[in-house]
Amino acid sequence: MSITRADINKIKQIVDELLRLMKVQLESEVSADVVGIKINLVGKDSGIIIGYHGETLGDLAYIISLIVRNNIDKDISVRVDAGGYLKEKDRKLMEIGQRVIEKVRRNGFPENITGLNSYERRVIHTLVEKEGLISESTGFGTERKLVIKPRRVND
Repeated sequence: MSITRADINKIKQIVDELLRLMKVQLESEVSADVVGIKINLVGKDSGIIIGYHGETLGDLAYIISLIVRNNIDKDISVRVDAGGYLKEKDRKLMEIGQRVIEKVRRNGFPENITGLNSYERRVIHTLVEKEGLISESTGFGTERKLVIKPRRVND
């Protein structure tokens, strides 16, 4: 499924209207990549929209994705960033993932990373795959963890 220029324009209209109704001073930049739609919010109210540890930003992304699914008949992944918050968070996640990968390579034993949400686990799963190791998510709810394992000869 491809994302068209018309889809991007429609999503920008949706986001701009939502920001207007929220009465925040933010401008939206909407673009598409191979993963889906990227929405970058820029302006003086970035901190308000990010919230505590990015919770408000995550909630906004969820709301926008629901509205997009109802207005565009495509299952499109939507990612929302404000003030470079997610970009910096991704950088830190990659550092954590790289440290754990190096530890697994050094000692040959699986390592766990806890306290990650689904998006954060997905970022590290992607990194682990690129680095040639194995990862899996185990557990449920707040007990969910990401396990990084060395690749065995038979794998």
